[in-house]
Amino acid sequence: MADTPESGISLRSWRILVPLAGLVGTLLWGGYILVDRVRYVRSVDCYVQGKITYVASPVGGRLINFKVNEGDPVRFGEVIATIDTTGERYNTAYDTRLNLSPFQILERDLARKVLIEREVADARDHYHRGRDLLKNRFISAQDLEDLETTYRKKKDQLREIRRLIRADRQILAISEVHPRNRTVFASIPGQVAQRLVNLGETVRPNQPLVSIIDTRNRDNIWLDAYLRETQVWKVHPGQKVRIHIDAFPRIAFTGHVLEFIPAASQAFALLPTQNAAGTFVKVVQRIPVRIVFDDLRGQAIFPGMSAEVAIVRKS
Repeated sequence: MADTPESGISLRSWRILVPLAGLVGTLLWGGYILVDRVRYVRSVDCYVQGKITYVASPVGGRLINFKVNEGDPVRFGEVIATIDTTGERYNTAYDTRLNLSPFQILERDLARKVLIEREVADARDHYHRGRDLLKNRFISAQDLEDLETTYRKKKDQLREIRRLIRADRQILAISEVHPRNRTVFASIPGQVAQRLVNLGETVRPNQPLVSIIDTRNRDNIWLDAYLRETQVWKVHPGQKVRIHIDAFPRIAFTGHVLEFIPAASQAFALLPTQNAAGTFVKVVQRIPVRIVFDDLRGQAIFPGMSAEVAIVRKS
């Protein structure tokens, strides 16, 4: 009977302490949220943006050389591609039906060159042997002269077939090495993001060939945070920003507010909202705010990555 009052007091104490603890926790959490809203303006609708440079050729033609693939690093001035600008003129000046088998023509002339070289060697041997025979009076001087004439003719044939082979090779390579071909160079250092054409395609003047991004240059990377229009009055250029990028969860980045984009996201919509029917539903608009990094921390940050920002209102 003596234990009953103590157990009753203990039960009543827990009934008081549990709600009290919940109330204290709620007050603490509410205080944290209040302090956080006073100190920071947060946004999870934030994405990395960057300067994407498109490299194009000012002239049109056939793409005969493409030296880079997606993801390859490139240096400033490095050769990207070669454009054949002579193909159309070449095909117009010559009957293309006569040039359908240029490799076969070259192979035929190379085979003829091998045969003529053998004939030249035989004619040379006969001529030298004839000079020895003339000394011993086994042949006449006229026979030796005939052998020398044959030797000279074979050498002339060899020089002619060599000239034809050089011409055949020029026909094959006329569109590949012509001095009027246009070489396209990398206009900035960075990394190839996209190959926009394929080898062998005919490109138009000023058609982009590749896109290049310099992800390690702080000036080429920034953030676009979309804030609710009710938050805009709390933000000013120059405010410090704490940046969290989803791809680097253990690295804390810092930056500052650069500027506002002077229009809400709705202003750039392809189909803007209209109120022709007289109905109206108010929707909080988003205002883009541009944020730049203070330091990239040695990381390659790519455009399109998701991020979260906390803009510091008070230091």
